[in-house]
Amino acid sequence: MKLNIEYINGLLEYEKVENGLYIIGTPIGNLGDITVRSLKILLSVDFIICEDTRVSKKLTNKYGINTQLKPFHKYNSKKAIPGIIKKLKLGQSIALISDSGTPIISDPGSDLIKVCSENKIKVFSIPGPSAPTASIVLSDFSNTTYSFRGFFPRQNKNILKEIVLMKANDSPTIFFESPNRIIKTLKLIFKNYKNCKITFIRELTKKNEEVINTKILDLIQTLEKRSKIYGEITFIVEPLIEEYKINFSKNDILAVADKLIKDGMSISDISKTVAEDLNISKREIYQLLINK
Repeated sequence: MKLNIEYINGLLEYEKVENGLYIIGTPIGNLGDITVRSLKILLSVDFIICEDTRVSKKLTNKYGINTQLKPFHKYNSKKAIPGIIKKLKLGQSIALISDSGTPIISDPGSDLIKVCSENKIKVFSIPGPSAPTASIVLSDFSNTTYSFRGFFPRQNKNILKEIVLMKANDSPTIFFESPNRIIKTLKLIFKNYKNCKITFIRELTKKNEEVINTKILDLIQTLEKRSKIYGEITFIVEPLIEEYKINFSKNDILAVADKLIKDGMSISDISKTVAEDLNISKREIYQLLINK
């Protein structure tokens, strides 16, 4: 399918691409989910910065977009930012896209936005596909608020902290995870949280999309029967009931605090950090730690 440029220009004749940075949400799987406005801007900017030019070319080639693609990822972003800012100051327009979904959400780019703000360079957000939003509507928790925490942490101290935050939260929590780590992560949550309801979403919007609403132990058993797990994964964890949180909150705080103390943090700093994360009194946390 090639892009009908005359048709797109006709639909968006009123909109001219200005000098500035355009943050554009791209499809998370199905290339047909790109918006007309996004196509117009990708056609019109001076160049596009993206995580992986090979991935982004699948999108631009499909719609006949010949705008130059330049790599911008976690390994080169710091070095690339000064050059990007220089071009923006010279009056160019640049689009920022990720491999899939909305840029900056668990992707590089936040530093670039900050520098643009410091230099009074215009930044435009062009709405598009977002995995957390697309996932929550498929879950058993879609009629309430939710928290999005990005990729589930890898380090033990961050895992313990994340579990504490989940137990203190009264809304579902959304995470990303890799297929190679998903079973290990689910077992950690089962052991330290509970056998709660969970929504497992794999290959969202793609041909082999899979959605499972079940209990966490049942999901572990289902996935362990597979020889290999493929695709990008989002999962949503049920919030705990209030009584459960009250019974376990102090022990959870102390477990995280012990780990942070071993890592060299002071009680004062731990109290401040945990209090901010849990939205409770710093004094209450401090008293708990010095009296343990």
